[in-house]
Amino acid sequence: MIQWSVLSSRTVEVALRGNSEEVNKNSSELRSVRVAGRRWGICSSSNGEFHELERNAARLAGGEGIKLSDAELAVGDFKMGKGSIDEVLALEILRDLRDNFSGLFEGIITFEECKREIRTSDGADAVETRIATDMNVSIAGRRVASIHTGVLGGIEELERKYELVLDELSSRFKALERAKFLNPFMRGFKFKVILSKESSCSFIHEIAHRLEGDLPMELRDGSALTIYDEPAGFGGYNFDDEGVLARKRKLVEDGVVICHLNTRESAFKLCEEPGNARGLFTIPKAFQTNLVVEKGDWSIEEMISETSEGFLAEGILRAEIFGEMIRISPELCWYIRRGEIQTPVLVNEIRIPASDALKRVVAVGKEMFERIGFEKGFPISEKSPPILIEATVA
Repeated sequence: MIQWSVLSSRTVEVALRGNSEEVNKNSSELRSVRVAGRRWGICSSSNGEFHELERNAARLAGGEGIKLSDAELAVGDFKMGKGSIDEVLALEILRDLRDNFSGLFEGIITFEECKREIRTSDGADAVETRIATDMNVSIAGRRVASIHTGVLGGIEELERKYELVLDELSSRFKALERAKFLNPFMRGFKFKVILSKESSCSFIHEIAHRLEGDLPMELRDGSALTIYDEPAGFGGYNFDDEGVLARKRKLVEDGVVICHLNTRESAFKLCEEPGNARGLFTIPKAFQTNLVVEKGDWSIEEMISETSEGFLAEGILRAEIFGEMIRISPELCWYIRRGEIQTPVLVNEIRIPASDALKRVVAVGKEMFERIGFEKGFPISEKSPPILIEATVA
């Protein structure tokens, strides 16, 4: 199988950093040919001819060998998001946010118009134009509070999130200013932890890494969590980077894994459906688009009232799987005692055994929160309600 691809992008970055106001622009176009042979052969260039790239990629690929699943391939023109960037308006939004705080402010608004063209020897022939805008803002006082948000569309769509960003950033900044370090005698013990906002989204993101079909890892059955991969959002697409039409897919149902994120190669091996391939200039990588957790019955107030001693986590500094442990470093935690919020505290890490992550879920909330981001250069997002888990606090 041979795939010919073109990726064109135009980016405008508007930034306000301290006493500096910046507008940076960039555009690029890359061509790629990928051949599935005895191994993957891939050649890309910003100005090379397709016939030269194809000849070199075929030489690298060798003979036949890699098996790919059948797939419903995309044909036609597709669009995601509409709008433009107004640099003056973007700077006004950032200035208005800055003027609400006394600390050191940094804000970046990035607009990207991206065009993907994919054609394959077995039938894909599609073009997608995607327009998205995201904003990353932080305010530094004694500690740093940050918010990252984004939309499919232009600056006008992003402006509608202004009040939400201001309220969230202000609330978190004030809490961080009075937060105390966690009592060292509490470190290393298990507690009930309510993961909320970015913290719950990060937890779901780390679970999804174990569902990547090209490197699936064990996830023992739980009971409470249902997770979808939904391509119609900030991190989505109409077709993946192998030209396979995108579909909503249920990955976990009531705590039980029923499907993986797949490329055509991993789908063939697992006898599942493809549609989650990322990367035009590398081996196709199985990866999420927009993860969505099915909301539960619990309000966050009920979760707090049912916690005799524990923590409510929000924001995210870092989340990763290290060894066999999911490690989440929240931006802020609230200490809970006898079912009531007590005081903001700083927690280094919340640790959950990765293979038991689904088993550790106690309850799922109602109020949805979306986190957007980029990983390996790919836009992604997660939508999750608060999740009550049992975890070790460090």
